Amino acid sequence: MGRRISVFNVLMACAAVGLVPHAAVATDASRPAVETKKAIEPPARVVPLAAPSGPAAGQATKRSPLLRFATPRDSTECKVKSPAYEGRAPLRAVRRAILQNRPVRVIALGSSSTVGVGASSPRATYPIRLENDLEGVIEGLKVEMYARGQSGEVAEGAAERLKIDVAEIRPDLVVWQVGTNDAVARIDAETFGSLLRDTLAWLASHKIDVVLIDPQYVERLAQDARYTSIVNEISKIASEKRVLLVNRFDAMADLARQHPGSSYLSNDRFHLNDLGYRCMAEYATRAIVAGIIQADTENGAMH
Repeated sequence: MGRRISVFNVLMACAAVGLVPHAAVATDASRPAVETKKAIEPPARVVPLAAPSGPAAGQATKRSPLLRFATPRDSTECKVKSPAYEGRAPLRAVRRAILQNRPVRVIALGSSSTVGVGASSPRATYPIRLENDLEGVIEGLKVEMYARGQSGEVAEGAAERLKIDVAEIRPDLVVWQVGTNDAVARIDAETFGSLLRDTLAWLASHKIDVVLIDPQYVERLAQDARYTSIVNEISKIASEKRVLLVNRFDAMADLARQHPGSSYLSNDRFHLNDLGYRCMAEYATRAIVAGIIQADTENGAMH
């Protein structure tokens, strides 16, 4: 796997500017935008920003970050010891949308995990859970979620569809669940990696934020060299491109060790069930919140 970057550094950067978010857990048919009824949740506890104090004479001023965050959901069943996400990448487009008081447009791109195969209902799928979770922890955030999942699709097909969706939707953020079908189809990791790099570069040129989600952990494939080579390639590229990565493989391997029998998988022992999608959404929420905090922190410093 690529070098893991500690989330502790992100949190320390946040603390340095007065933000005190909850510590981040070191934790596939196209269709129109998902319309959801928000799950009824208790009011989020918003962490207020410290009031800025005046600068001393001769010292450069420092602006306080402008956004406010509540504690992300932390389900007991989803707690893991391994980092649920890695990287330190500012989600500047998402932050800009929030400050412009407009909905953040998110494309959830991927295969069966984005479609929600194995979920008991549409409301239990990860894109809907992610939408609800994000709106519950970032004050003023409204999300327009566009679920663009297609079962069985490999990265090449998703990348081509993405360019059409970007022109139509003009998203601020793409959350890309990628690599599972490429690994199952025995696609060479180098070929996969070249495509992923090119697509990430294209998204960056359009100033679109990205969060990647790597393949799910499946016990029968855990020692398969082709499968794990795709997981490793995604980690390496995420680090190279400074893109946030949800470590679904490692996190769910941790869950499998804690709960023998893989309680997060559906009856086919491959796709996720409701619990698996809930955990996936929680991990993605933590990564996205960290990326917004990073962007807000960077913007707050005046040099």
